[in-house]
Amino acid sequence: MNHYIRLCLFIVLGGATLLSCSKQQDNPAPGAEGGYASLGNGTIYYDWATDGILKFSLATATVSTAQQDDLSRNGWDISIDGTRYLQAEDKSGGGYDTEIYTLTNLSNGTIISQFEKQSGYANHTFPKLSQDAQLIAVPPTYDDGLMILNLQGQILHNLTSFQGIEIDKGNVNWMPDNTVIFSTGNKICRSNQAFTQASVIKTLNFAAWNDLTVSRDGSRMAFAASNHIWTMNADGSDLRQVTSSSQVEVTPEFSPDGKWLLLGTDYHTTGPFGHIWRLVIIPANGNQYNVDEGADPNVIPLIRQGETLPEACDGGLLWR
Repeated sequence: MNHYIRLCLFIVLGGATLLSCSKQQDNPAPGAEGGYASLGNGTIYYDWATDGILKFSLATATVSTAQQDDLSRNGWDISIDGTRYLQAEDKSGGGYDTEIYTLTNLSNGTIISQFEKQSGYANHTFPKLSQDAQLIAVPPTYDDGLMILNLQGQILHNLTSFQGIEIDKGNVNWMPDNTVIFSTGNKICRSNQAFTQASVIKTLNFAAWNDLTVSRDGSRMAFAASNHIWTMNADGSDLRQVTSSSQVEVTPEFSPDGKWLLLGTDYHTTGPFGHIWRLVIIPANGNQYNVDEGADPNVIPLIRQGETLPEACDGGLLWR
């Protein structure tokens, strides 16, 4: 996304936020029954407008800034142990064609690795660290296929298609054994560790779907389709719709222990380039939950201390 588009997005978002506010139930205090105590002491990271990448502490229900807003930032990821931060950003003077990848130690800000990546014409990438944080998966761009890089930026593999169909630009995830989940149209596929072969896990029967995510242990998957969230086992069995509402749900994300599912609800557009959604959490037990406001007491809105509305998000979302 170029600077002009992002500027327009943020201006539109600011107005939309003021117009869309409505009274919500008060958030239970952390540790109270129905509050955040059973969710663990993890951190939820998410993009929000010009605030940058925020982090929500489940231990205190407080929000702070993880990374300042950066107009040159394209994609980002955080290692599953929460110690490393990966960022892809436009190279200054690179004309949006060249990116800088930087892997940073979150505890002290030191740079672990940094390299220049040629991406082709105006290709902004959204890299993902493998679970052992030794490899980087780069979803396909207009010019490149699914690329696997080492931490020095060397391209180890470039997977352009599977069964004659180009690999989709989204839905790329790492499994614990360093195989990769990806999609081609309505097929969810999994590579082998050598990235020389792949197999189809599931063929979906949806006109459109997206936001595929995988639990940390690799046993479950979740995605958005037909306005709601669905889960299934990693082998494609037991497909279930797990949310309902009068709105649209997006961006599911499993908790580190796999017992909960964070997602965006009330997804709506805010202008020609903008979308926002509110963050809520449901049990990841395969049951279906109505995520409309106040409809189901098992749905936990992610509300910071002192506020009444669930946190808003307009981009990346992680639970670490």
